[in-house]
Amino acid sequence: MENANQFGYFAKDVASELEITTSTLRRWAIELEKEGYSFERNEKEQRIYYERDFKAFRELKKLLSNSVPFVDAIKAVVSMDLENKNALKTPSVYTDEMRLSTRELTEIVNKAVKEAIKEEREMMFQAFENKMNDVVEKRDRILTQQLKRSFEERRLEIAAAQEEEEKKQKNKGFFARLFGK
Repeated sequence: MENANQFGYFAKDVASELEITTSTLRRWAIELEKEGYSFERNEKEQRIYYERDFKAFRELKKLLSNSVPFVDAIKAVVSMDLENKNALKTPSVYTDEMRLSTRELTEIVNKAVKEAIKEEREMMFQAFENKMNDVVEKRDRILTQQLKRSFEERRLEIAAAQEEEEKKQKNKGFFARLFGK
């Protein structure tokens, strides 16, 4: 235990000292832990609060009373050097530096992966659609060529049959043509 030479407090004592409810204290502690702050625990897994933790909660309460958003206040407290009695200065809540929890980073990565998958899927769909259009266009050209060829052959057959009929008519005598025999 890193705070073995200090006297630890339970939630009820800390909440009373800070003039907040134990449920508020619990919520603050959970959010601080999500951002990487750690509290010591006893054998029953109850949080034990030390002077460092009092400082953290006091600072959090002060930030919240100054209308700093809860998430930003939690991140500011986690980034503070609470071990030094006289910290050089309280880090600004609004800095260019960005700190992310594992959960936030996971959400950002998951969102980016989903977007990349969506874009890739759309590109693949577009490529598939283009390929299908090319195949259909090629098929239509082939069918059109075959139909033209078929019509041309049929036209030639009809023309040949008409020529044959005309030859037969010419070879018939005058009276055969006149009486239709």
